[in-house]
Amino acid sequence: MHDSSRDLVLAGTQQSEELKRALIQEQKKSSKLEESMKMLDYEMKKTDDLLYRMIPKPVAKSLQKGLPSVNTCEVFPDVTILFSDVVGFTRICSHITPMQVVSMLNTMYTLFDTLSEKHRVFKVETIGDAYMVVAGVPEKTKYHAHNICDMALDMVRSIDHLKDPSTGNNIQIRVGVHSGMVVAGVVGHRMPRFGLYGDTVHSASAMESNGKEMHIQLSGATYEHLIDSPFIFERRGMITIKGNVEIETYWLKGKRDKDGNAQAACPQFDTQAISMTTLTPESSLGGKRELVRHPLST
Repeated sequence: MHDSSRDLVLAGTQQSEELKRALIQEQKKSSKLEESMKMLDYEMKKTDDLLYRMIPKPVAKSLQKGLPSVNTCEVFPDVTILFSDVVGFTRICSHITPMQVVSMLNTMYTLFDTLSEKHRVFKVETIGDAYMVVAGVPEKTKYHAHNICDMALDMVRSIDHLKDPSTGNNIQIRVGVHSGMVVAGVVGHRMPRFGLYGDTVHSASAMESNGKEMHIQLSGATYEHLIDSPFIFERRGMITIKGNVEIETYWLKGKRDKDGNAQAACPQFDTQAISMTTLTPESSLGGKRELVRHPLST
């Protein structure tokens, strides 16, 4: 009996040890599985973050649920679009290497991307030296023109330290702005891209291509959204764009701070001169809005 009891005790102890080892192994497997799930969640979040940088989050989620891409397209009745490009870009490219071109654009676009987040505007795309952003899409706001103009002023002010690699001189840009209706969404299923469509896009591009270096040109449609705003304008007049269409345009010269002091778009503008420029909602001549010049009240 003694020997049998001892064997039973030894067998029970051995079985208990085996169960403990099995439990420890299962705990290790569970811990590894939990760690793997955390890593999977982290990688999925990185993937989603990358996707949401290219396509607005609501649109991306709709596509992930299987919604046809064309069904993501939506009419936005009132938005403001900005285009910019580098003055003399073709000449610059002919004097430097392709990698130098890429480095120059990356430095500039990284700066502009930061500004787009600051002013809550959506970066649509870059094509070569052209940079395009929009306000009012995909998030609708009545301040779309204000947000874009703040972005435009910061763009012009912020590149004063960026150099043309071919000459060592400061890089110069042109900026054009226009407001109107667009259709926005994803078209096609290969390499999906969120795009804007409509005449408003072409007019905004024309505001840039018909502008001047280190100037911000706005259409009359954008100007109408900014009456009685702190922004400072100078009327340029009528210009003719593609399609033989005439359009009223203005230069955005700066903005008044809360104390009424004028802040120029860039150093080359005469702050004292633009401080004499303001807007009246209505003139006494036929009710037409126009620029008048007088000292700003402080």
